[in-house]
Amino acid sequence: MKKLTMTDINAYLDGALSEDEQREIEAAIEHDPTARSLLDRYRQQADELHRLYDPVLEEPVPASMLALLRGRGPAHG
Repeated sequence: MKKLTMTDINAYLDGALSEDEQREIEAAIEHDPTARSLLDRYRQQADELHRLYDPVLEEPVPASMLALLRGRGPAHG
């Protein structure tokens, strides 16, 4: 049975694994209470980060920043 790492759990939560890898992680979680606890803690942390910061994604981008990104901002010397 695979011993899970932080990278494994993050990839699992991000949906970045193949179906085989996902099944392997789920089997490890099912048989390892420590892995289950780690997954739960990471999931709670991710949920909290989304709760705190997702509203920022809904804010309009300031015009001055858009101008800089489009190359029309103040010249850098």
